[in-house]
Amino acid sequence: MKNVAYIQDIGLLTKEQIKKYMGNIKNLTSEDAVKIYKFIVCCNKCYKITNFCLNINGQSLKDVSDLITKNRKLDNCIFICTRSNVDKIIAEIAKNIYFSLSPLSVIMSDYRGIKPNNVMTIVSDRNNVYYNQIYNTGPEPKYRISELTIEKVNDFVNNGSHLELLIALRNDEFEQLNKILLDPECKFKNYATFIELDKQDFSFINKLKEKLVKIYNISSNVCLLGLIQKYEGINTSTLYDNCSIQLTNLYNLWKYFIRKNIVFNFFSNSSIKNQVNENYFGVLRYSEPT
Repeated sequence: MKNVAYIQDIGLLTKEQIKKYMGNIKNLTSEDAVKIYKFIVCCNKCYKITNFCLNINGQSLKDVSDLITKNRKLDNCIFICTRSNVDKIIAEIAKNIYFSLSPLSVIMSDYRGIKPNNVMTIVSDRNNVYYNQIYNTGPEPKYRISELTIEKVNDFVNNGSHLELLIALRNDEFEQLNKILLDPECKFKNYATFIELDKQDFSFINKLKEKLVKIYNISSNVCLLGLIQKYEGINTSTLYDNCSIQLTNLYNLWKYFIRKNIVFNFFSNSSIKNQVNENYFGVLRYSEPT
């Protein structure tokens, strides 16, 4: 048995894809931190597995990390997270958890210091560390999606100059966004940039393309990437699943990746805090997804 296990959020790779691209490995699909933790403990105790690829969101990772930290029997394990990019999580995580993609602050770096009424930030209603960081650091005016109205968008158009929307939403919130932006009374027709746009959102985005000048998608860049056309059915708009496949298959090189800062945390290298910036991993940017 390979000395690696793969754990992912709900709705990502299928069981068939995991087996096809990663082989016959122990794997779990869950967003329940306790369930994930028990799976890790079982893999380590029963199968002597010490390498875990965590393709899970930041909140789940934070909760799992708190449990891992309390279990000294897991000190010999290595965990690499391929989905979470929240700066607060990266800074406070267990010492044996590493990251393979650039922090969320890098994605937001182009929007620092922007004067009000140039870019409007629109963020999901979901109260978690990921959306809260975007909301707290995004340009003004900024609204949760439930606060957004046609009148507020039109005020932004009337008072602004650059006119761009910076948008971070859950899949089930795009319909609410489109209802506002596609309304004939809505004046906004310029640029929209989406953070972490997913394939399944494209039907809503394609409707917006009929009205807006340009649409972009930005996400964290990844440390490893395989040929996109090689993996049938794998999301090509964000490369996190692709990176997970690479890292899982190359688990025997993880210690090398750590030494070379190919994957990182704030404990592995004293200078890493200075390296995690716009020039480290960077931002992955797509234009007009189809």
